[in-house]
Amino acid sequence: MKTFTMDLAGRTLRVDIGRVAAQANGAAFIQYGETTVLSTATASDKPRDGIDFFPLSVEFEEKTYAVGKIPGGFNKREGKASENSVLTARVIDRPMRPLFPKDYRNDVTLNNMVMSVDPQCRPELVAMLGAAISTCISDIPFDGPCAMWDKGDLKLTVASTREKVIMIEAGANIIPEDKMIEAIYKCHDVNQTVIAFIDEMVKECGKPKHEYTSCAIPEELFAKMKEIVPPAEMEEAVFTDEKQVREENIRQITRRSYLSIRKEDCS
Repeated sequence: MKTFTMDLAGRTLRVDIGRVAAQANGAAFIQYGETTVLSTATASDKPRDGIDFFPLSVEFEEKTYAVGKIPGGFNKREGKASENSVLTARVIDRPMRPLFPKDYRNDVTLNNMVMSVDPQCRPELVAMLGAAISTCISDIPFDGPCAMWDKGDLKLTVASTREKVIMIEAGANIIPEDKMIEAIYKCHDVNQTVIAFIDEMVKECGKPKHEYTSCAIPEELFAKMKEIVPPAEMEEAVFTDEKQVREENIRQITRRSYLSIRKEDCS
């Protein structure tokens, strides 16, 4: 087991690698204040057949035992994920999904299990960092790391790569525009220290990224598609503001393409 620590906003962020979940592709046991989260990243060996999208699942599990409570009365067992858990999973998914290879079709699951909660340290934020850390040190292809942080009373969450801000989640009362921009830049600066911290962990205990079967569209097929439907025509069709007009444009393009392909096959 290896332990890494850094000072983050006046508190110690501690990350244990190799402490638990050794069978996962990547796992990080993270403690920030008294908040503790286990984050894991797992991937299937082969791509899923018959899909044209990246099958990424993000889970955020927060049970009442994390705050020292046990359900009583009629509902003694906890049911489906709460609204906060669903929204947190979506916030984690949003900046991380584009950082995986576009032609990657292996099933990937990022699981974040909250073990304990410190009211002063939000578990959502720890889970966001844990998801990025566990994926970066794993053998799953990933163009990270990314970091996420929250700025004071603005309730502003910013996700960044080394080069740029890639996601903003904000909720605030009326504030000047320049203050919002200043807060975003400040968050981005803090994220760079977190990214450097993650890079240190990857350097010491990161796994080599595994090879995978590319599911990218063959270049010759893509070129043939552009011959049948010129890109300019498709852009004009799909970027029309009115929904009915847009759907009719796409229907006409689909019909002409189908007739064109049938004609070539017959000839």
